[in-house]
Amino acid sequence: MTFSNITLREYSQEVLDRSWEWLNDPEIKELTLTPDLDKEVQQAWFQSLQKKKDYYIRSVWYKDKPIGVMGIKHLTDKDGETFGYLGEKEYWGKTIGVQGLQYMIDYAKSIKLESLYAIVLKENINSYKLMRRLGFEKEKEIDENAIVMRLYLFPKEN
Repeated sequence: MTFSNITLREYSQEVLDRSWEWLNDPEIKELTLTPDLDKEVQQAWFQSLQKKKDYYIRSVWYKDKPIGVMGIKHLTDKDGETFGYLGEKEYWGKTIGVQGLQYMIDYAKSIKLESLYAIVLKENINSYKLMRRLGFEKEKEIDENAIVMRLYLFPKEN
């Protein structure tokens, strides 16, 4: 079963509060390499988003329910690191990640980035398959646990 009517919306306080729960789930925390969270630090980070020029974040909604987060961080004029997670596990494996990542790819192209990269935990086979499905290639190993995958958004000129 696939879901074609997801929407990506502004990242709101409501989604921040849900993210607190999602990112403290041991499985999600491990798969996303999320460090221990502090509510005050997380709230300060949320307040700083309006001023950040190197961060683009959206919440993923299915019908009227927030179910995840997608974004691009460390944005430069050339590239950025895409990230995302579905906090509501019943939506895992339903192509929502494909749709959300495609949205990030389209956004990156619209602002003329040369490439997107992602840091993927080696044991996160589903994320690896998602990245490969959308054209990301393994670029390098970070350590024994994680790799960098990159997608060039426009054909390289010779």
